Amino acid sequence: MKPLHLKVPAYSKFHIDARREAVKYFSNPWHFHEELELTFILKSEGTKFIGDHISEFKPGEIILLGSRLPHYWRNSSTYYQSLESNGAEAIIIRFNQDFAGNEFLKIPPMKPVLDLIQDATRGIFITGQTNVSLQKKLTNFLMMDESQKIIGLTDILLTIAAQKQYSFLCSIGYAHQYKSNDIEKIDAVYDYVLDNYMNDLSVKDIAARCNMNTAAFCRYFKKKTGKTFKDFMNDIRLGNAAKLLLKGDLNISEIAFASGFNNPSYFNRMFKRMTGLTPKHYQMQYINPN
Repeated sequence: MKPLHLKVPAYSKFHIDARREAVKYFSNPWHFHEELELTFILKSEGTKFIGDHISEFKPGEIILLGSRLPHYWRNSSTYYQSLESNGAEAIIIRFNQDFAGNEFLKIPPMKPVLDLIQDATRGIFITGQTNVSLQKKLTNFLMMDESQKIIGLTDILLTIAAQKQYSFLCSIGYAHQYKSNDIEKIDAVYDYVLDNYMNDLSVKDIAARCNMNTAAFCRYFKKKTGKTFKDFMNDIRLGNAAKLLLKGDLNISEIAFASGFNNPSYFNRMFKRMTGLTPKHYQMQYINPN
């Protein structure tokens, strides 16, 4: 995958940029930047792509991304059709590792933060009480002046590092290998698949959209993402199926077909491989846990 190298403007001498983004839908394509990023989703849902990780996102999620880690928040199709101008909202903080000066993180008390920054190269999904406490901290952060932001960001990072209530998103062997070109081609593949995963998609047709033959496209995709294109498709389809199972409006066969699986038996097998549960048991566990 060759994401766009997003060059963030020089926003302040303190190397911290904090903003509340309120838009119809999140519009940045698959991209990366030199800065670390802390994202708090306030409103909207969809699919998040972080390195070789793919999953649904929803309000309340807080994620820490390391420097140059490619990512993409793609809202569900309803947000593109909606008349609401502020359907998607997030608080986003981007910062350089030297946000408090070149020497600050080298002092012994800051070693947990240095370790956290290293962990963030795989993407960190923040959970539990840490997530709850950070929601207020991140909201208040936007009202701080530049000098207060140094203290505030240090507090946020120390909180995450100390409580260690997080999970990794990217696989342990993930290493992003990319250049900053070809973004339009790759972004088009993502958007095309997300718009059409419920249909019978041909790898040959998708490869042709990239002006590549099938074998070359499959090698390219696996090399750059760590996933085969088939696994990528299954991740997208299974993520949609999980969402439909929790809604409870369709039976399992209908959900399989609505998610792009023409064979319910294959769907059941792939779903159990992903979640450890059959679709029926997954639905029972989350809708009727007792």
